[in-house]
Amino acid sequence: MSYENTRCPCGGTKLTETMLCAECEQAVAGTFDRREMDNRAAPLEARRSAAIRLLACARQRKPALPLAYVL
Repeated sequence: MSYENTRCPCGGTKLTETMLCAECEQAVAGTFDRREMDNRAAPLEARRSAAIRLLACARQRKPALPLAYVL
């Protein structure tokens, strides 16, 4: 995941210089972690932790390909 590329953690397409695609943004809208990440008054570590949890939610939003489970 990078601000420069267009791949969302869920596997979808996002705009450059954004963290999540529109579908993921909609899925996490209104959650505590989304509000905490945008809260400039919160400590940096709290904002960072909230962003990491949002990325984890985005990764789990779409099921992985079946081939990902082949050993």
